[in-house]
Amino acid sequence: MGSSAIDQHAVVSSECAAAIPESVASWRAFSAYCSPAYVEQVGSDLSGLTFACKDMVVFNNRAPLCGLPQAPDLGLSGTAPVLQSVLQAGAALQGLSTMPALAYEPSGLHHDGTRPVNPWGVDLISGGSSSGSAVAVAAGLVDFAIGSDTAGSLRIPAQACGVASYKPSYGLLSLEGAMPLAPSLDCLGFLARDVALLQRIGAVLTPSHQDQIQIQNQAPSLYWAEDCFLSSVPEIGHLHHTMLGSLDKQGIAGRTIPLADLMQAADAPLFTVLDGEAYQSFLPLLQAGLLPETLSRRLQKGARYDAEARSAARHVGTQLYQHLMKRLPEDACLIVPAMPCLTPTHRLCTPGTTDFSAKALYALSAFTRLASLLGLPVVTLPVAQDGRGAPLAVQVIGHRGQDAYVLAMAKRVQDACGFVSSAYADLRGNA
Repeated sequence: MGSSAIDQHAVVSSECAAAIPESVASWRAFSAYCSPAYVEQVGSDLSGLTFACKDMVVFNNRAPLCGLPQAPDLGLSGTAPVLQSVLQAGAALQGLSTMPALAYEPSGLHHDGTRPVNPWGVDLISGGSSSGSAVAVAAGLVDFAIGSDTAGSLRIPAQACGVASYKPSYGLLSLEGAMPLAPSLDCLGFLARDVALLQRIGAVLTPSHQDQIQIQNQAPSLYWAEDCFLSSVPEIGHLHHTMLGSLDKQGIAGRTIPLADLMQAADAPLFTVLDGEAYQSFLPLLQAGLLPETLSRRLQKGARYDAEARSAARHVGTQLYQHLMKRLPEDACLIVPAMPCLTPTHRLCTPGTTDFSAKALYALSAFTRLASLLGLPVVTLPVAQDGRGAPLAVQVIGHRGQDAYVLAMAKRVQDACGFVSSAYADLRGNA
């Protein structure tokens, strides 16, 4: 990074410098807007679809803001390969989406204290850190969005905003041109209103990595982390039995395996890697005094984790992966709640408010950390609504490299639960 740690030569791309229309700006989902939507290729696989991209990747030499008031100097140029691949597939870029500062906050709180507006409830968090991307999809502003996931940043917003998300196997998609948070955990991924579109995107971006397991030729095999459902709030605990009934009608049988012990064992090594690598990633910004005080204090905590500690934590992750694979057959997927709690309100997740709860903030990623540490592919999808009408979601988790199979299984779960057609019809009716 440069000595100033601020990119003084950032190019404001003329393709994404339009004024944000008032009807769009009210959602607080975009940090930059393209009008008309930016198109590079027509007549390709994703033609006719619009998308947003989390403002943490470089686009036409425009340095990403990364949730900060000014773009940090990350030495990025050109266009990130994942973004370029989506453009070459014919999709139209509508804009760059908002995010918490440096993607280091799980509820969607912006650096200036504002939040994206959750279409399912204005007092509910949107989840983070792919908050703007999730809101843009849920509000119908775009067809899909690019986001990122380090410890749950796609999956938490998926429940909060009632959309589907796809976190690929670690290393499947290039991170070139993207802001690094914790490089051993970081993934770029996608959000859409339904799993079918995520399958379409996955087939376009990773055609050479489509796994060999064919769901059509065998009885689907699902395993339930029953202990995680039962340890959650009652409305999520009840999902286990409700979903089993829906899936049974579709000829999909389920078995149970224990997972809570592995979840708990993953917490300490996950945070060692996340906090330690985040500190290293943003050390130049910290040294230059360019970050908000609260964020700086949080990042400084990572200084305690040296290279040896981070390596030991990653080794624990390898051991946990081996334990999980002994429990989960190669041709099976695992069903886990997206979160152990209902989507909380702003006040519960905003430091300084009388209702603030650090436990509520910590709980958001309680069920997402294990898959991040292990580098597993995960599709998160809404399957029901709570008593407030807000979405409830589950994660469909599979073996590394079996992304297409996980997407196919998630599509079967979505079809059995019927959430997409009914819930979005209700949302449109209430708009």
